[in-house]
Amino acid sequence: MDHALDESGNIVAGSCTYRQANDDPHGSGEKSVHGYWLYVAGTCPSMANVDIELQAYWCDSLGCRWLTVASGSGDYLAGGGSGRRSNARINCSNSTTVGWRGATDVDLIGVADPSGWYYGGAVNRACSP
Repeated sequence: MDHALDESGNIVAGSCTYRQANDDPHGSGEKSVHGYWLYVAGTCPSMANVDIELQAYWCDSLGCRWLTVASGSGDYLAGGGSGRRSNARINCSNSTTVGWRGATDVDLIGVADPSGWYYGGAVNRACSP
């Protein structure tokens, strides 16, 4: 299955330039998404707090919207990969196809950085939360 990586544009905080990133929601029988941060240039702290949300596109009597169905958070080194990314995961309740995306917020530890979430691209997957 395709695990495309989505990255924000460059973000500057003090003398650190970095990006927020996540992969596409993936998995069989469950959906999982990983959030991480990428060093670009400058002097950055060694760690950042990475929040990740797994969101499903949901329609009901209130209308259609993105809903957070799982989340994760932790402090990580830059770069992604095993041990360097936050995870959000949920089991599928059935195989109805719905839209999925990841949302990532990175907060550099000890450095004032701009607030804001990065929303990865939407993918349709056969899994309903």
